[in-house]
Amino acid sequence: MSTSFTPHAPTLERMQRWRDDPDVIGIVQVGSRTRGLGDATSDDDLEVLLSPDAFARLEPAACHEFVVEGEGAARRVIYDAQLTCLAEYRRKLESSHDLDHWPYERAVVHHDTSGEIAGAVQALAAMPESFRRARIRHAAIDAWASLHRAQKTRARGLEASARLVLDRAVRALSRIAFALEDRWVPLEHWWESELGSLADPHGLAPRLMRGVTESDSKPLFEALEALAAPLEHWGVPPDLLGRRALFLTLIHVSNVDERARHATP
Repeated sequence: MSTSFTPHAPTLERMQRWRDDPDVIGIVQVGSRTRGLGDATSDDDLEVLLSPDAFARLEPAACHEFVVEGEGAARRVIYDAQLTCLAEYRRKLESSHDLDHWPYERAVVHHDTSGEIAGAVQALAAMPESFRRARIRHAAIDAWASLHRAQKTRARGLEASARLVLDRAVRALSRIAFALEDRWVPLEHWWESELGSLADPHGLAPRLMRGVTESDSKPLFEALEALAAPLEHWGVPPDLLGRRALFLTLIHVSNVDERARHATP
């Protein structure tokens, strides 16, 4: 996958004006073009970091700038810029939301007056080891419980509900697949493409795809079975009694805050 790209001409012109502005301390490009997923319709997704004083002067509605060209079917966004600050990047470091981290995995720093922006981007892209372990454990139990719940729901004739529960299992297994490779889960509209970018030594991607497209629990059970060894390495017991014990531990009231961070019921 090639990530070589050049920002659109209007983007380059606007970035130069931002560079000339003393209130602008950094320009970071995220989005599909930095990940090698861009096409003719892709815009330049930018984050423009301002000095603390300059950012504090902005109303929320003024923290967004974009340029559109063309009309009708030919209409397209050229660039989309969020105005932010370094303090917001540091705040995201404490977040467990994938959207606060995934965009920075292949971000490109175009401007960094202080030398701090590149390090902040790198830190945002990383998944802390303690969080990674907790995510894998929670997601494994979430997937395991959801798959069994989906079977029971489908047996009751509640097909729509069963599909929703299977979707939960797919999301949990996705968290495992990406976390095993020290990566955050992508936005839904890039999920399929990003699955294809995984090394995936356990063959999870095709099974997850079948689980989604066919709403079938069988490939998802197969995916969970294929993960037995790596899950055990991360503290998930391979046996039924062990998993039940872990489930009861994770749903205990003392773990409510941690459970919320990892989206486990």
